[in-house]
Amino acid sequence: MNSAFRIWASLISLAVIIQVGLAAYGAFHAVDVSDDKGSIGKDSVSTGFDGHSTLGYIIFLAALILLILALVGRRNLGSARVKWSGGLLGLVVVQILLAWAGGATPWLGIFHGMNALAVAGVAGSLAGREWAAHRSAAGRPVAGQAAPM
Repeated sequence: MNSAFRIWASLISLAVIIQVGLAAYGAFHAVDVSDDKGSIGKDSVSTGFDGHSTLGYIIFLAALILLILALVGRRNLGSARVKWSGGLLGLVVVQILLAWAGGATPWLGIFHGMNALAVAGVAGSLAGREWAAHRSAAGRPVAGQAAPM
């Protein structure tokens, strides 16, 4: 169960990085499809963000599965895995709500971008903590620790 949780957390972290790249693609796609006068249709812009939107919902499902893995493999309800994966799921839910809100009120889209940084930070921290614990349990030095003599 430890390996499944660690690998799944790492895949989510990687997916979040790809998600940021897909958002950039959507923005550059919008510029690319605009005409010389700078006008662009809403459908043209939306098409560029299809991958970003789809992966966002996949990340939501992946975060839900991560929380289930944490609950199934928990030693106690207050375990760090449950807290971190629950926090990640909460941030992803907020991210989806902010995307919807940004579609209705564009200035709220600012918070979608800001929350994305929090999602990336928590996902990366969770994966990093899991790999550090794995290395420590295997007797390998962890970054910041001296190797055993």
